[in-house]
Amino acid sequence: MRLIYNILGFCSSKHGGMIFSIFVISFFLFLSLTRSYPHPDFETIARSTGDDWNTYARYALDIKHNGILMPLERRAFYCPGSFLYSYFLALSLVIFGVKSLPIFVMQHLMLGISVTIVYWTFRNKMRDLTSMLFFISMLVFAFKDVYKNYSPLLLSENLAIFLLSLFFLCFIKGFEKDIFPLQIASACLLGLSILTRPNIVFFGIVLIPIVAVHYIRKKKNFMMKILLFTIVLFASSSLLMVRNYLVCGKLYFLPEQVSTISFVKLCHPVPASVDISRVDSNFLYAKLRISHDIVSYAEYAIQQPAVFFGYYFKKVVFCLGYLPALSSAYELRLRWVLMWIGYFVYLILRVRKRERFDTWETAMHCFIFTFYASLILSGPVESYGFRMLIPGLNFVLAFSFMALDRISSKSALNHNGDPDTRAK
Repeated sequence: MRLIYNILGFCSSKHGGMIFSIFVISFFLFLSLTRSYPHPDFETIARSTGDDWNTYARYALDIKHNGILMPLERRAFYCPGSFLYSYFLALSLVIFGVKSLPIFVMQHLMLGISVTIVYWTFRNKMRDLTSMLFFISMLVFAFKDVYKNYSPLLLSENLAIFLLSLFFLCFIKGFEKDIFPLQIASACLLGLSILTRPNIVFFGIVLIPIVAVHYIRKKKNFMMKILLFTIVLFASSSLLMVRNYLVCGKLYFLPEQVSTISFVKLCHPVPASVDISRVDSNFLYAKLRISHDIVSYAEYAIQQPAVFFGYYFKKVVFCLGYLPALSSAYELRLRWVLMWIGYFVYLILRVRKRERFDTWETAMHCFIFTFYASLILSGPVESYGFRMLIPGLNFVLAFSFMALDRISSKSALNHNGDPDTRAK
């Protein structure tokens, strides 16, 4: 028992954490070189149809052979949701040739690096031992939820996890230590994250006023800083819009598939039992001229509220880890349920004590709520398995361990008594 305690103590130190980080990255590199892949040949992936990874592969070959604007796709970019991921694949093809193995190796490496980045981002926000337990828990999540299911496939979540880890590292360190170049780097990384997972755009919109308030409080050059942060965020997230305009003259900021309610219609169609004829007389449609599709769903909610809101309740519990709520093909993710319980415990502890949220923490909570709320409202989470939920889980997990750290430190204090009293 003492040996285990000593090992955890060493790992919890800064030098031990560095050694453990190198081990984790090396571990995922080793796994990437020794596992078998379901789709080992890149051109075979591109020739097949029916899955997102086939489409990404075809787009990557188009970029490599025909140019950066993806010219064979003559219309505005439609789907899959990630525009940037095809360019990540194309860059790999340019560097390593038309091979899938280097891509899979990079995805495994990015997963290991992401785990270590998130650890070093939050390490100083909890005690050493708790931070090491957090590191180990992230490793378990990475192995069971990402490595097992998504690292051996050409899917954008592999890139999204990596970019979001870098974003929060730069954002938190930049705003905690008031390092403006890191703040600008975080704006650029968030823009690239939006190009990888379009639903992050809602967080980008919310983040601008949060950052603006921070700069105004600092007072020094706040107008210039707000302007620069906003410009960099918009410019880095607008590459798809630029491509669409140059190819077909349309200024579509997001992929067409996710810029409409097509996902909602696909996953949650209006039942035939709903009287759609009432749409014409609905105030929203007759007077405000709101889209017929949107008003159809308003009628759905009015006529069958239990069915309508029951579906979204099931999506909520699905996102919280009870996957059988939407599909019997999935099992309960108890580790997700515990993680979310820890997250809400953290929020309750902070609100009860009326503690002020720093800029980085306000931004993180806004990210978690906007990211999952957008998936609950319109994301086809049941059709895509649980991979759409994965990019935000490390950050929810971080707060759950911060809650554990607060509870355990308070418990230790109550057990030992006040230090000053003991001294007397």
